[in-house]
Amino acid sequence: MASGSTHLDSARGWVTACGAALSVMAAFGTIYSFNAFAKSMADEFGTGHGPISLVFGITVFLFFGSALVSGRLYDRFGIAPLLIVGGAMFCGGLFAMSQISVLWHGYVLFGVGLGFGGGLFNAPLFALTAMWFVRHRAVAQGIVATGSGLGTMLFAPLAQWLLEVYGWRGGMKALAVVAAGIFAVALFMIKRPPKMDMGDAKRHVSLVVRTAPFWQMAAAGVFFTVAVIGSLGSVVTFAQDDGVPPRAAVALFTIIGFTSIVGRMALTSLARPLGSVRLLKIAFFGLPVAYAVWYTTTRVSSLEAKFVLLIVFASILGVSYGGFVALLGEVTAHLFGLVGIGAVMGMLFFTSGTGALIGPPLMGFTADATGGIGLSIAISGVIAAVGVVVLLPMTRHPIPLPTYVGPPGAPPAPSRPGPLAPSHAVEMPAQVVGAASNGERPERLAAEMSRPQSEALRGAPPKVFWPVLADSVDDRNGAAVPVTVADLARSN
Repeated sequence: MASGSTHLDSARGWVTACGAALSVMAAFGTIYSFNAFAKSMADEFGTGHGPISLVFGITVFLFFGSALVSGRLYDRFGIAPLLIVGGAMFCGGLFAMSQISVLWHGYVLFGVGLGFGGGLFNAPLFALTAMWFVRHRAVAQGIVATGSGLGTMLFAPLAQWLLEVYGWRGGMKALAVVAAGIFAVALFMIKRPPKMDMGDAKRHVSLVVRTAPFWQMAAAGVFFTVAVIGSLGSVVTFAQDDGVPPRAAVALFTIIGFTSIVGRMALTSLARPLGSVRLLKIAFFGLPVAYAVWYTTTRVSSLEAKFVLLIVFASILGVSYGGFVALLGEVTAHLFGLVGIGAVMGMLFFTSGTGALIGPPLMGFTADATGGIGLSIAISGVIAAVGVVVLLPMTRHPIPLPTYVGPPGAPPAPSRPGPLAPSHAVEMPAQVVGAASNGERPERLAAEMSRPQSEALRGAPPKVFWPVLADSVDDRNGAAVPVTVADLARSN
């Protein structure tokens, strides 16, 4: 392995992953704790579900949507400046939120402070972790994603306790102090990996966004976030409206947090034997099932039976939500490679953020208009089912692109394409074949690949940079079988 890549799968990488998980825990936990304060705020400001849910929707939209900027900032400046600036905006916005006198101020302070501030470091932390690992990347991504589950599980009861003792204003001040302390600790744990020459990131990203799998992931992310974030923003309030006591309603949020951790760790641990793309689809498929159970609770009169079904709903939702978020970074790296991964993940987080802006207000205003929660739940279930249909046909194989970076001795690209070989022998790089199948001229792509590479690129381990040449692939996303050029061409 080249000296520039000896950091991969190292102990320092695991420390960084744990620090990233702490930051994600504080960010998600604090934002989702808004659910505990929502009903008290609605009572004080005299509003219904809709206006209050809009605060949460704007915040989560900016939290994910700002990744369009933060991904590129991370690629250029690294993680430390983003965590410092974003953390300061996050805690400052939360403290200022506790002082508002009219609700629309919350759209700005909670939205921009916690949403945009938290978004400055959220997506980059996932990209950062991916750069530290190759063999254990899925597990490491699962650890970072587990932070959001821990935040949901721990901060929800903490926020409920703070609400009962200090009210929603005092509770937000206390959470600002807690979050600031966690960000400070995480800053000392997180470190950017040694810089590796990975070629033309801008060119690579421009090619990634032209592929069908990128847009399948982006569209599925929108449907996923409309349904899930809409649910997370309303499950506590809806449960109380359906007759569930406040503490029991908040306990549902804790269950979602706990089961999301189970989903993250269980599904990422199975990524190598079963394939991360396959597991991503399975995680998404759980959402329509969860909403079917939730809708059933609105037709049950017994409070005990209703609460049991709500626990089942929360558990399925948590596993599906946690697994999808944890696998997203691994699937992105698997399909498109590590080149420009901050920008690629930033764009995927941005598209997901648009769903977050739609979901909470959609569920809240629908409930206000109909005087019940049943239609809101049914709409979310249909949206989740559409997302499954969009994601299901996505390829499981790495996408061949001409911005390939590979090991020493890679065969030169010929000026004219050879035939698709049915066996392990190849006559030209898979990137050229795959790109030709997408409509690009193979001669131009072959010339692109034949440009001189630096010594760092020529000495890089092949598995650091997906895609690799077809005859260099020794697993198909977890399945230990060779992949031929014909396989890769068909996968596109």
